[in-house]
Amino acid sequence: MTVEQFDALVKLMRGDSESASNRAARRVLVDGVTQAEAFRETGATRSGVSNAVRRYSEADQLMRGVYGEVKK
Repeated sequence: MTVEQFDALVKLMRGDSESASNRAARRVLVDGVTQAEAFRETGATRSGVSNAVRRYSEADQLMRGVYGEVKK
């Protein structure tokens, strides 16, 4: 996922881009780090990171399906 795609999803889903969970999800989905590394870096909880990654991944898949884009 690109930075622009992630930022758009956060905006559309009314997420808090400054929250630890969102910052961690960004590290996982955009930068490709592990969830464990992301929660250690950001101070988010394991469950918070997992939930945020799941929510944004599901939203990404939905949007790609709607617009006919294959996941890269």
